[in-house]
Amino acid sequence: DRDVARAADSVKRVIRLGIAGCGEVAAEKHMPALAEIPGISVEAVADTDSARLDYVKRRHGVKHRYANLQQLLAHDGLDAIAMCLPPSLQADSAIASIEAGRHVWIDPPIALSLGDCDRVIQCAAECNRVAMAGFHMRWHRLVRQARGVIASGRLGKLQTIRGVWNSPRNEDRLHEWRRYRATGGGALVEVAMDHFDLWRYLLSDEILDIQALALQGRWEDESAVVSGRMNSGILFSAVFSERAGHDIEIEVAGKEGRLRLSLVRFEGLEFYPTAMMPSSGRARVGRLAHFARELPRAIPGMRKAGDYRASYRDQWKHFYDCIVDGASTA
Repeated sequence: DRDVARAADSVKRVIRLGIAGCGEVAAEKHMPALAEIPGISVEAVADTDSARLDYVKRRHGVKHRYANLQQLLAHDGLDAIAMCLPPSLQADSAIASIEAGRHVWIDPPIALSLGDCDRVIQCAAECNRVAMAGFHMRWHRLVRQARGVIASGRLGKLQTIRGVWNSPRNEDRLHEWRRYRATGGGALVEVAMDHFDLWRYLLSDEILDIQALALQGRWEDESAVVSGRMNSGILFSAVFSERAGHDIEIEVAGKEGRLRLSLVRFEGLEFYPTAMMPSSGRARVGRLAHFARELPRAIPGMRKAGDYRASYRDQWKHFYDCIVDGASTA
């Protein structure tokens, strides 16, 4: 009957996931997020560093651990592989996983060239497998809200978008590939690409032209400034740094108003009509009221790094939906 059918539909399959690469992002961000999703089970991991494998066993209790991708792919019953590898290894590893019958999730930088990205896309299409890029900030709660505001036309004709993304690195523990632009490291590649994707997502637009200046130090592109134009004519600018303290900000300005996002603050979405100064009494009172409204919702998530950490969880939920329900990877 209808109740039985609904009950059957509610029983979702479990995706058995293998993770290739057990670095800091995989172990401290992805695996804790995956632990909150009943529909995905981390069955096995692989890394060339035995110390990282031991750490993942202690931290997350993963039983099956392998020294390389080939051994991981030989593990029976895996439905999908998460690629958390250096960029030079991502494309070929993703293709090998797809050809072995697995869906793939790929942590940016996805590859070192557009040609390699296209090879992954083509292979996934030919093998009828899901291939999804892990731009987790698309699932940040405030980014989703901001996209709705922009789409509503409340800002009027858009003029500019600007951003800041600082993600400091410990130079004594910086992996070799992260020191050079050609291997996918530095603020201009590893950090900036997430911001570029957010511009595309928020504006439903593509970058037309771009120029950049970078500072070199103990490694290449420790900090960078970029500017350019979207296809629609909107101008953009941004500052990226692997030296400055953590921060993620975006501001979108139109003729009718300005939208500011601070993505490390739970109350970090602010709208200002063009005629309103942020220093005005009305604006200050509005920010205080907004803070008070958002605080009760934010408190439960503060121990888990709030909306930023939740964006990892929600992207994995979407990956699950892509495999099980045929949702779009875009």
